[in-house]
Amino acid sequence: MDQETKSFLKFIIFQAKAQSKLLFLGLSFALLSSALTGFGTWSAKPIFNFVFEEKNYAYFKFVPVYIFLLFSLIGFFSLLQAYFMKALSIKVVNSLRLKLFKKCLYLPYSSITKERSGQTVSRVINDTSQIEPVLGESFQIIFKEAFTVLVLISVAFYQKWDLTLLILVTLPAIVWGTKYLGTKARRARSLTQRATGELTHRTGEVLQGIREIKLVPSKEILIKLFSKELERFYVLSLKVTKYKESSKSLVDLMTGLGGALIVGYGGFLIMKGSISPGALLSLITAMLLIFNPLRKLARAYTGLKEAQGAWMRIEEVLKIEEELGGNFKAFPPREGIYLKEVSFRYGQDLPLVLERISLFIPAGRIIALVGPSGAGKSTLISLLPRFYDPTEGEIFLDNQPIKDFDLESLRGLYGMVWQEPFLFNLSLWDNLTLVKPEANDEEVREACRLAQALEFIESLPQGFETVLGEEGFTLSGGQKQRLALARVFLKRPPIIILDEATSQLDTLTERAIENALQNLRGKHTLIVIAHRLSTVVQADKIVVMDKGKIVAEGNHQELLTKSPLYRSLYQTFQRREG
Repeated sequence: MDQETKSFLKFIIFQAKAQSKLLFLGLSFALLSSALTGFGTWSAKPIFNFVFEEKNYAYFKFVPVYIFLLFSLIGFFSLLQAYFMKALSIKVVNSLRLKLFKKCLYLPYSSITKERSGQTVSRVINDTSQIEPVLGESFQIIFKEAFTVLVLISVAFYQKWDLTLLILVTLPAIVWGTKYLGTKARRARSLTQRATGELTHRTGEVLQGIREIKLVPSKEILIKLFSKELERFYVLSLKVTKYKESSKSLVDLMTGLGGALIVGYGGFLIMKGSISPGALLSLITAMLLIFNPLRKLARAYTGLKEAQGAWMRIEEVLKIEEELGGNFKAFPPREGIYLKEVSFRYGQDLPLVLERISLFIPAGRIIALVGPSGAGKSTLISLLPRFYDPTEGEIFLDNQPIKDFDLESLRGLYGMVWQEPFLFNLSLWDNLTLVKPEANDEEVREACRLAQALEFIESLPQGFETVLGEEGFTLSGGQKQRLALARVFLKRPPIIILDEATSQLDTLTERAIENALQNLRGKHTLIVIAHRLSTVVQADKIVVMDKGKIVAEGNHQELLTKSPLYRSLYQTFQRREG
């Protein structure tokens, strides 16, 4: 057994031990079922000899009753074993899914964004589903049928050891063939899971970009790409089936060979008088019954290797290091935030997005970041709550490096409103109170009123209990931004980052932003990626960025005089709003 398989089995057994009661019941009923199967096989010889050879025909009427009761008990114990092992498998798989879900919540933002969302979803749902059959089916088969094989081989050796050895020469071929096919199935399953993730990603991509797709004159390229992935999934799925079923066919072939050997040589021994017909019947029954569990064991082993392919992908996620913060509790800034010689790139081989940024953001002031698209404004604000860490340089809160603070308290200082606010598929109330679960009705309503969101919420049939569609698609862009603003008003964090999106700003949203600036000025530190003239003019400090660098900073009047880029941007604001 290779190291990967050992590691996988070790993990499964460790998880199963956490459900020791279900594991004990499952194994107990597996033992009882196997023991009864062996007893039934052993009893064939004395029953056959007593009734037929000794001609005690009066007892024959009890034989059908005995067979019925025996198989009824075997079936009942098998049912209980399957039930408890299935319960065990679901518990373990759900525990693994929860572990993966929690892991995703604590992975670095950079690690999550490197992998496409469809592949991540596939690992959490599809790959864990491949683990379930290992416990629900493969494990119960391995335990039950392994016990059954041992019991039946013992019965066969008891009846005629030399004839039993003759038949067991087929076992090496079964073991080797099953191992080979299992390895093939594992590789095919791993590729199939990747193909499933790709299909999930492609579908999600289409739904996210449906507006752009509707404007494309020809959709054949997208259809061909999706068809190509479907064909790949089809081919790989057939390979998995081929390897699984081949292991079954191999056992069938060996069953035929073993049956031919036992009948041929056993019949010869009867004619020589070396064995009684009852003993041969018992032996044939035992050996033929052995091949049925062997067939199941071969399929279970192939299933085990198949699930191992999924486990290897899951393990990749579990091995990713979680975010690490410091040991100090973050505090609201008294002086401000200072970026010292900060540079950043998204990948080792990618160009710098920010280059040698030195910037002081004073506490309690409104700071506006302006600049053309791609200047690095959104990247800069993503460094402050440590969604990313600088490639070079350092960021300080007052005089303390932000790496010294634990992440939860550091991020608790921030409230953010993005260009595309994310809303969960929950009620409006739940979406709002995520930032403050203990908030009462009055607090929530006041926050919504300040964000110009209360009126449209109360006009909905279910009001605050209205459940939003996926990603809040049931709301307009302006309504989503007002809800995001309401969350900020409800949380009242010391530092607020606002990314104004001009495409989303309706009249009410503009008024809500103005309310935010007026109500929070002097009480909170506001960092605004400004797209509006009124915001720029109101800012205490304006930072002009271009190509990842700060090219100018000052107030509105100062920059009109000394910064050509700012004058150009200001004129753009005027034309757009004029």
